[in-house]
Amino acid sequence: MNRSMPVLAALLLVLAACAAPGVSPDPATSPPGGSDDPGGSDGIEHPEGSEAILVVDTSGGFVPVEFMATRMPMFVLLGDGRVIMQGPQTLEFPGPAYPALIERTLTEDGIQAVLKAVEQTNLFTRDLELRGAQNMVADAADHLFILNAGGQDVTVSVYGLGTLMPDVEPMPGITSGEIEAHRILGLLNDGLMTLDSWLPDGSWEAEGWQPYEPEAFRLYVRDSTDEPLEGDLQVQVREWPTDDDPATFGDEDTFFGNGTRCGVVDGELGAAWLAELAASNQMTRWSHGDRQYTVLPRPVLPHEDPACPPLDGAA
Repeated sequence: MNRSMPVLAALLLVLAACAAPGVSPDPATSPPGGSDDPGGSDGIEHPEGSEAILVVDTSGGFVPVEFMATRMPMFVLLGDGRVIMQGPQTLEFPGPAYPALIERTLTEDGIQAVLKAVEQTNLFTRDLELRGAQNMVADAADHLFILNAGGQDVTVSVYGLGTLMPDVEPMPGITSGEIEAHRILGLLNDGLMTLDSWLPDGSWEAEGWQPYEPEAFRLYVRDSTDEPLEGDLQVQVREWPTDDDPATFGDEDTFFGNGTRCGVVDGELGAAWLAELAASNQMTRWSHGDRQYTVLPRPVLPHEDPACPPLDGAA
């Protein structure tokens, strides 16, 4: 007997039983059935290749611009079955130059199991914004669930996921339906972060998660020559690894307000920077001539537009 099936069945039953009152979907907009393969008729239709099926991300919140520019999605499911997530993070300081990323590939059965769990929430039939928690929590982030499947392209945005407890009486501006939606989406989020705990046998192409090596980066480069360091931190200084000039790298992003420039490296440059960043840390500076520069790297995932996005406080 497959021991993981009761866990999966329990998750689906819980989600199926909790269509949130007050945010129930319109049956006329419910996603149609798809197939066991992307073009058939028995499962849920979805994209193929490097196009995203499901992304879990955050936006907004009261965070520094550096965090805003470099934060990563928490979960990405691609059309070819690859799942990319943030792996275990160390507590050392200075830590790695960018967060550890891991990947593993789902079979079509695994993709369908994930999509079934999403469908059973009854919350992904149209774009949905749940912002009632703003009445009790300030400066929280929006939790985004972005789904492209079943003929639907849907974003469910929930402000302050986890801040509305199911046993709390609704406050003015917050309906019982929204509180229930928070509970459902919290369950879904937890399930996506722990796929190994409930997916049935046959859901993965191979055993074990592997490190994900980005093929491209957005680099946020700043001249830090005249910036003093506090305390006794030992700063690693390395030579700028490529033939370009960091002083004119990319384009200035005025949202930083300190001369930071953003550019994209891919191909051979991306491979060079992958090796360079693996040998550096959060405090590394790069020298070029008589100047020193800090670099904030942001890996570009396969489904993403590599171009540096505008930062306006809502990204």
